[in-house]
Amino acid sequence: MIFDLNSFEKRHNINLPKVYKELYESDFYKISTTINIHIQNDIFNIRRFLLPSEIDDIMDEFYDFLGHDIVPFAEIDAEEYICLYYQEIEKNPSIIYWNYELALENAVNGILFLYENIEQFLKNIRQ
Repeated sequence: MIFDLNSFEKRHNINLPKVYKELYESDFYKISTTINIHIQNDIFNIRRFLLPSEIDDIMDEFYDFLGHDIVPFAEIDAEEYICLYYQEIEKNPSIIYWNYELALENAVNGILFLYENIEQFLKNIRQ
């Protein structure tokens, strides 16, 4: 089981964004209030941020859908996550919403692009 970010990065052969690492080290995952994200006509409520061990478990469970390109870091509802999306930009991944039920029908339908990068995500949740 993975308990720290360095082990997680090595196991999955990825580099998490520096801003994400700084947030994690500041214990942002302990935030207990719901955070709302407004995208077009939808509102996503982040219930909690995930620990590296939880992210690792989710990636193992849903590997056929996520691969190594999608790394969940926040939970919306059961099997719905806000994720880092590495497919297009390795150094500064975009932020997506990922839904398991929609991904079952079609992998592309399970993904909704939210932000170009984690900095944009943070800027929008702070407003």
